[in-house]
Amino acid sequence: MKLKPTMFQLAKQASGSHKTVHDRIRITQYFCDYLQQMNIQIKSIEHLKSKHIEGYITDRLAHGISKRTLQNEMAAIRAILRQAGREKLADLERLNNQNLGIGNASRAGTKEAIPNELFQQIMAQAMMKDRGLAVTIQLARQLGLRSEEAVQSIHSLKTWKKALEQGKAHVNVVFGTKGGRARDSVVLNHEELLQTVNLALDIAKEQNGKLINKPNLKTAMTYWRNQTRLLGLSGKYAPHSLRYAWAQEVMAHYLEQGLSEKEAQARVSMDLGHGDGRGRYIKNVYRL
Repeated sequence: MKLKPTMFQLAKQASGSHKTVHDRIRITQYFCDYLQQMNIQIKSIEHLKSKHIEGYITDRLAHGISKRTLQNEMAAIRAILRQAGREKLADLERLNNQNLGIGNASRAGTKEAIPNELFQQIMAQAMMKDRGLAVTIQLARQLGLRSEEAVQSIHSLKTWKKALEQGKAHVNVVFGTKGGRARDSVVLNHEELLQTVNLALDIAKEQNGKLINKPNLKTAMTYWRNQTRLLGLSGKYAPHSLRYAWAQEVMAHYLEQGLSEKEAQARVSMDLGHGDGRGRYIKNVYRL
């Protein structure tokens, strides 16, 4: 079997969330395009050598790709190699991040919390264009959802509605989570979130039980990415900026309750699905 189809297959088979797999496939395309452009003809993944990977990273650096991005790309390539049984190449010392020149990259977030004025402008445009998309964006902002969590929120709406009507302080986020790890997301405004959930349920009734009215998750995610970008959610204010804004509000909420800064960061980290031991990480990334 040829290299490219094999790598695509391995990219799909390696573990991870839908987003992780999607990103891995995209990185595979970049890598195979590089090999083709350089006229490097490899028949199978067994013939792939360290020099080919080193050349790829050197080329990406020359094109101005950030070290953090390339660290993620190398993680994807290593996952594919391990899936193919090539652990020795994946773990080769000359292919570690430091030796590839992509070590010591800052983990500070590249996104910023979306300003409320810009968010309201985007919401107004979205409501005119696609009410299902608009309410999905609203849910992402109100619950700090990742993109795939927002798109799959349709599956949780009735459960969230029940929790909100019972006055619960959290709702459970189950579908589309990273690594399939469910988490509780703190509710900052019960009334506003319940209004959004009720609107989402009404819209779903009109759209065959869907918020993003597409036949499957793959096409729904593609639609989400394309349409949010067209609405202005890109660059430092990409969809993840909705999550940044929510995280900062949650941090303020916990501090107002009397928690110490360290305790509040741990709580926010858990609400974001990172675990309670990553307070320092979310402080740097989410700028808390």
